[in-house]
Amino acid sequence: MKLDGLLISAGLSGRMGAFKPLMDYKGEPFVVAIVRKLLQVCNRVIVVTGYKNDEVESLLNSQFSILNSQLENRLESVFNQDFNKGMFTSLQAGLKKMIDSDWALYHFVDQPFHSEKFYEELILQIDHSADWIQPVYKGKEGHPVIFRKTIFERILTSPSNIMLRTIRDDEVTKKKYWECGYSQILKDFDTKEDIENFHL
Repeated sequence: MKLDGLLISAGLSGRMGAFKPLMDYKGEPFVVAIVRKLLQVCNRVIVVTGYKNDEVESLLNSQFSILNSQLENRLESVFNQDFNKGMFTSLQAGLKKMIDSDWALYHFVDQPFHSEKFYEELILQIDHSADWIQPVYKGKEGHPVIFRKTIFERILTSPSNIMLRTIRDDEVTKKKYWECGYSQILKDFDTKEDIENFHL
């Protein structure tokens, strides 16, 4: 089984007033913190860039260059030239690089706070009778999610202006929901106040 991480780091971060991927969370830029943890549970991590792509790529190169010999072919960035047309275009750009993947762990850059233990427990939920695996907290759906190669083609051939939940909610998509006990799956950092008020 090949599980690969897909991290979306392409948007403008308009509501934040600062560029999220490069913002600090507990001493690390958001994008670095997430990549570091995803590499512990995924075979490979694809980071989709867009706005300020050169800065994100430069940061990743500098932060992970010391591990280059160990990370050969395990960390890659992909530039989405259509990033300003919405997040779904970034998802599609990343999936084009994942034709050999069995599963995608789909992650947003504004959730740098998940623990290593959370990821370890999440991947234990992988079930080959499901296409879509999503954590829930008290019945509310959260992120990140894992989805199977069986729906990659449907995502890639869908119009770029749809929402991913349209594919999730399709009756042909076999879904598994995991009541995880982690309330932070419902949170993300959209504003600086979100960061200031955040508690694990």
